[in-house]
Amino acid sequence: MDTMSTAKKILLVLGGVVVAIGLALAAACYVWGPTLSAQMTGQAKFLGKDSPQRYARTVLDLSESMGVYADSEEFAAARTKAEEAAKDAEHQAELQDVLDQAVHAAGGKHSRLIPAETQQPDAEEDSPTAQVGVTTVGNVAVATVPGIGRNDEIQQYADTLTSGLIEARDGGACGAIVDLRGNDGGDMGPMIAGLSPLLPDGTALEFVSRANTSQVTVDGNAVSGGGTPLETAGGKWEAPTAVLVDATTASSGEATMLAFRGLDDSRSFGTPTAGFASGNMVYDFPDGSELMLTVAKDKARTGEEFSEDPVAPDTPTDSGDAALDEAKAWLHAEHGCEA
Repeated sequence: MDTMSTAKKILLVLGGVVVAIGLALAAACYVWGPTLSAQMTGQAKFLGKDSPQRYARTVLDLSESMGVYADSEEFAAARTKAEEAAKDAEHQAELQDVLDQAVHAAGGKHSRLIPAETQQPDAEEDSPTAQVGVTTVGNVAVATVPGIGRNDEIQQYADTLTSGLIEARDGGACGAIVDLRGNDGGDMGPMIAGLSPLLPDGTALEFVSRANTSQVTVDGNAVSGGGTPLETAGGKWEAPTAVLVDATTASSGEATMLAFRGLDDSRSFGTPTAGFASGNMVYDFPDGSELMLTVAKDKARTGEEFSEDPVAPDTPTDSGDAALDEAKAWLHAEHGCEA
């Protein structure tokens, strides 16, 4: 009897421990689950009912753990202000402005909290896949590289660039012009993958965060470490490359510019860029809102770091077609290419 009684007591104790652990885990998932799921998958997942307070906590926790300027006094003050506002909030919309201020303090001017809204699809003629392409002028390939969102047809976009460049190579083209004017950013993966024939294998650029440094890597026609990992096909083309930029070249457009910076046979032309040369993460929330947060600065192969200042081209020019004219002149004078 004593043995049975002791066994029952042990089972009861063990059962209680298991229940306690289960409750503790559930509580941890309730409190920290949205933040952890966002960090691991890019989507904040809430266990149980969402609320303005839980939404605010998740936005602020992500901003504090990942934001490139989250160790600043400005963010500490903005977080305190947002937490006070969240205490009595009945609706999430009440917190939009104060949370956006905190996000901006943690990530800088390239960061924002985007409220849920109905997105209208772009007209077909305005879509990135309709604008992207490669034409040959004389014996120079001109690649038009517009911005592209992560939800667009990124593989088609990348394939269009690579196939156009390879066709130009096989047709005897002498050099290339990469036109990033007007490229306001988005997903850099298809940009770098599409232009991979012109880039050497190895590190194209780096992202420098508060915690570490990571590499954007080109391997043949594949790219990883920056935006969506993608691969095209066609091989390499060792061609002199001129890169065109202007004041509207931003974000991933600037990162693509930096992928060519420092290469022996590449030179950039135009006006200083928009000054959003930083690495961002986008975290999706169940209501359709998005947290776009700067988590790293861009670092070129030259060792230069960029974030919120415009990137100056190698050869400054007037706006408009002056950059294209100077690029053609450089390709002709230095490499004998006619355009």
